[in-house]
Amino acid sequence: MQKDPNVAKAWLDGYRDTLGPAGYAGLKAEVAFFEQHRRDLNLVVAADIGDATDFVGFVDGVMHRIDVTTNIAFKRLGSYEPLQLEGCRYKVAVFDRGRFDLVDINFPFCSHCQRGRILPTAVLLEENHNRHGESQWSNDQLLVNICSACGEVEIARRITTPFLYDFGSLYRDLNEAQQEAEDRGEAPINVRAEAAAYARRASRYLSDVFGTRLVAIGGKSYEITNPRDGDGYWTVRFEDQLPLVQDHLKDEYLWDLSNG
Repeated sequence: MQKDPNVAKAWLDGYRDTLGPAGYAGLKAEVAFFEQHRRDLNLVVAADIGDATDFVGFVDGVMHRIDVTTNIAFKRLGSYEPLQLEGCRYKVAVFDRGRFDLVDINFPFCSHCQRGRILPTAVLLEENHNRHGESQWSNDQLLVNICSACGEVEIARRITTPFLYDFGSLYRDLNEAQQEAEDRGEAPINVRAEAAAYARRASRYLSDVFGTRLVAIGGKSYEITNPRDGDGYWTVRFEDQLPLVQDHLKDEYLWDLSNG
């Protein structure tokens, strides 16, 4: 393929049945990536030595190992860590609708615990009120860098929008709508599916606003430990996270945002 991608394409077509749908699609994406970016990224085909590297190239003047995929849901951050610990940089080239999205997975290792990765997440906060308790018709959203192991957090940015509601409000509205639909004998509302779709939309929007690909999005959650007096603790609970980090990021972290 390095010399002539057309030879690789001809070989692929000849072995399409042998490779199967998934194998054929994966190798076809690699050839397409090489054709599209061989010059601008100065790509070199990597030897298949089991290190999740299809190509080596230069992104913004820095050498990266590049793993090409048609579905990032099957990728796991841990498979890249052995070489990342040695200083290698990685990009995952995700093929979608004829184009490639280069996903940066070079999350720093935590300087506190030396074990976790610093991951960019978003937290949707409750509705804003003034000092008189009047609604400001807006909510704040946080860009939070969080260590996947020790939970060390940094609020990197805070913005205000008039249309991104917190998950607590969302679930209340969805549950009310579900009850009303049930009372009227209408088709039921899948609350979990609706909330998950909202989380994905919000994550895409905030990724653009914050200028970084978010790996998870969530909100404040108060976990009651004593129903008699309402005693409990605050956590951040993630509603949606990329499969890429599912082995690194927990569903919730102990973090008091009661004043956040």
